[in-house]
Amino acid sequence: MKQSPAFLSPQPRQILELLEPAIVKRLQNEKRGQGIGKHYKPFLTVQDVPSKGRIHRRPSLTHNRIVHLLSDLELAAFLLFDWQKSVIDIREQFPLNPEITIDIAKRLGIKHPAYNGVIQVMTTDLLVDFNLNGQHSTQAVSVKYSQDLEDERTIEKLELERRFWEKEDIEWFVFTEHEVPVICVKNIRWLAPHIHSYDLDESERTRVFENILHVLDAAPEEKISVLLSQLDRQQGLELGSNLQYFRHLAAQSAFQWDMQSYLHSSLKAKDVTPSVYWLKKDVEYVHA
Repeated sequence: MKQSPAFLSPQPRQILELLEPAIVKRLQNEKRGQGIGKHYKPFLTVQDVPSKGRIHRRPSLTHNRIVHLLSDLELAAFLLFDWQKSVIDIREQFPLNPEITIDIAKRLGIKHPAYNGVIQVMTTDLLVDFNLNGQHSTQAVSVKYSQDLEDERTIEKLELERRFWEKEDIEWFVFTEHEVPVICVKNIRWLAPHIHSYDLDESERTRVFENILHVLDAAPEEKISVLLSQLDRQQGLELGSNLQYFRHLAAQSAFQWDMQSYLHSSLKAKDVTPSVYWLKKDVEYVHA
């Protein structure tokens, strides 16, 4: 990626003088928009701007950092990327170099985003880094509700954003509610918080995995919630204990199912497949 922190002191000097002192402070002193992984600081946080709908602060599986998401739609997009094993970093509310966006706006004859006459720093909702088979790539994602795409001013700002990332030679696309696989997102929301809910040693996780696998194999047509409740009673555990274990192990990829098609609440034993790696005890367990 070509963009570097050098734009935090943009030249010519007139560009810097166009920015509100609070924005300059955010960029320079607070180092917003800088860093990678758990050290990244978003340019905008949930405290900085009004949002459309609910705002969200939540931990990321990818880099174990609290992320700032400004709508339910941003949350849905984030969850989908955060769940992918090929994703190695996600930077939300990523600031764009105002030198470049101002120049693009002038060339296109588009008014640059400003507030009360003060130039604003444009942001991209999600900047996602992938590593697939050793090949690194980056995608810039603008998250927008489809009704907003009918607004002429929104389209102009998206064109500025698109041109910016084109100049950076980075793929850019718009993510709307129509791209949300609703069942998959619900499943991720059900699993993701439980990836670190336990820290099992090798013997514990083998025992739990094999106990759950045994009851699933014994009654393929039964719902897993029923089977795991029966296992709780057999083991003298509080009801829900083995379901919590199942959520933890599934978040750790020990159990899998077609998350696009089957909602967790309707799962039957036959819908769930044990991981070949866990069966072979070749486990990459993520400790809390």
